[in-house]
Amino acid sequence: MQKAYLGFIGLLILSFTHCKQADSPDYTAWNTYRGAKDASQFSGLSQINKENVHLLELAWTYKTGDAGERTPMECNPIIIGDLMYVTSPQLDLIALKANSGEEVWRFSASDFKEGAGVNRGVTYYDDKEDGRIFMSSGHYLFAVSAKDGSLVTSFGDKGKIDLRQNLGKDPASLSIALSTPGIIYKDLIIIGSATGEGYDASPGHIRAYHAESGEFAWRFHTIPQEGEFGHDTWEWMEGENYGGTNNWGGMSLDEEKGWVFVATGSATYDFYGANRLGENLFGNCVIALDASTGERQWHYQAVSHDLWDYDLPCAPNLVELPWEGKMKKALIQPTKMGELIVLDRYTGEPLLDMEEKEVPPSFVPGERAHPTQKFNQGIRLVPQGLDSTYLTDISPEANAYAREELKKYRNEGMYTPPSIEGTITMPATRGGVLWGGASYDPYTNRLYVNANELAMILQLDRVNTGHQPSDGVVSGYRTYMLNCSNCHGTDLQGIADAYPSLDGIGQRYSDEEIRSIIKGGKGVMPAFSQFGEQQTQALVEFLKTGKVPEKVDEGPQEGLEKYVLKGFRLFLDQEGFPASKPPWGTLNAIDLNTMSISWKVPLGSYPALRERGIGNTGTQSFGGCVATDGGLVFIGGSADEMFRAFDAATGDVLWEYKLPYGGYAVPSVYEVDGKQYIVIAAGGGNRIGTPSGDTYVAFALP
Repeated sequence: MQKAYLGFIGLLILSFTHCKQADSPDYTAWNTYRGAKDASQFSGLSQINKENVHLLELAWTYKTGDAGERTPMECNPIIIGDLMYVTSPQLDLIALKANSGEEVWRFSASDFKEGAGVNRGVTYYDDKEDGRIFMSSGHYLFAVSAKDGSLVTSFGDKGKIDLRQNLGKDPASLSIALSTPGIIYKDLIIIGSATGEGYDASPGHIRAYHAESGEFAWRFHTIPQEGEFGHDTWEWMEGENYGGTNNWGGMSLDEEKGWVFVATGSATYDFYGANRLGENLFGNCVIALDASTGERQWHYQAVSHDLWDYDLPCAPNLVELPWEGKMKKALIQPTKMGELIVLDRYTGEPLLDMEEKEVPPSFVPGERAHPTQKFNQGIRLVPQGLDSTYLTDISPEANAYAREELKKYRNEGMYTPPSIEGTITMPATRGGVLWGGASYDPYTNRLYVNANELAMILQLDRVNTGHQPSDGVVSGYRTYMLNCSNCHGTDLQGIADAYPSLDGIGQRYSDEEIRSIIKGGKGVMPAFSQFGEQQTQALVEFLKTGKVPEKVDEGPQEGLEKYVLKGFRLFLDQEGFPASKPPWGTLNAIDLNTMSISWKVPLGSYPALRERGIGNTGTQSFGGCVATDGGLVFIGGSADEMFRAFDAATGDVLWEYKLPYGGYAVPSVYEVDGKQYIVIAAGGGNRIGTPSGDTYVAFALP
């Protein structure tokens, strides 16, 4: 039973008004990541609408020219005046004329030996002169003139700051980046971080810098220090590294209140936590911070002692709801668990009923799963847990195969801990909802979001840390297992659609090239710049041979026993399609007046299945959607590489276009000289198995 939230007066307010609040952002602009600082991901433009969207045509394209093997391009462009700011697969910052796609200038971070990783957007700061663009690449945050692309040398160290600094540890021991742009509050830029997910990951503390000078302003410890609130929710062990709990998916800002809202991921290691027993604040939390000081106002933890990589993957949407006859300021946090958590914006209290239930224990040595987890935290979009009634039905053969496979694994509900024999988890680390977030229409009080409905196998393997290499050489095997096996598997085989096999890498690359990739990163792979030369060379040697050192045995361990995931493995049928029942990906509309799903439709289809007459399966998707005041919802994201416009009222497809590459990004909607455009980064190559690309594609009416 949900708490009472909607009074008659509230219904009346929303039934007869179609206007924004006085303090709402300018929804006709797109000058901030995800459209506005409230993370609305919504456009108030209506020139393109349900009546004429079928006429939408290609307005311009721009190729960055630097796509590589498996490179992503996930940027959500921002538009300032008549200029658009985008990033390329190799993380160049580029200014384009927003009405034509003509290049105006280009800033190359590779000049500073940076350029690997994921970049989902940039931040604009009005310095009352030319304006400046903050963009990240590698472990630097750059300040670049919005006018001509030159470094703003008065900022930080000649135009940049080192993101490894001001984290309370030796910068040389850290590897850190910024995949999602920071947010501006007054004269501060507030940032999160991408920390990596291995045992040696950096801490993910939230930081603020003065946007004019680059001077460090404040830090909030997402891993609480001794004497701080939350420190007692960890069982600390001497000699262990504590990392993660980072805000990697962006943040939202209530400028009137002066609070910034951040959502955090898991503490590391993601799937085994014997070194971090306890609830692990502030992992998997929504946290409200004073934007001026970083002081905590409240927090809400969605998952305790996360063992499933259930990061809160995106910024919460700031919304207003009719509640007990009044309008209440709230926030909605999408989750990988496929729930939309609804919280009071100023207290952090859940507005819908939530219950704490007992969950299965872990049987992995050293692990102690948290005995309870929160359920029914909000509006549920996807099934939670997988049984035989929810297995694929695309063919009798696929269903029979899935039934036999399901019997092999531990499967006691969504929060069954990872295991040595393998555990089925549903939804998986790929969601539910991912970093593309949700789109909130403040005029109709509806929220739109794409979600994945996929199961995954979480199987752990023991790392033999008892091996003592001779002559003091660092074990490349140990380094690989603790830092690389998550993605490439304990057998180096990778995942075909997501992470490449490393088998035979010595035949494809020279030692120097392998070292360069390790230290600098490549594509979605982060840089491991913290590895010393000896450690790096040991890793190179292990990658070339793939052989576990002969002296590794099952004897006593060196320090705490450790386990790692045997690679990201989706639960698939014999043909490689998801073994759960379709739809495997959906687009959803949620009526926030009634807290119910208005419609749910499959998002995308697999061409190979469509040719066999099996359509409307949906596919796993990356990126997010944008609703508009024209009654439309625009989204790419699916494995069929289509860009679509849906009827916001019904979920019907009104228009679609085949992109040159998959559009795994959030589109932007903007207006220049009275003409409305929609643009999306068609970068492909994003863990779905489609080719990598480098094209920005914009559309407008004839």
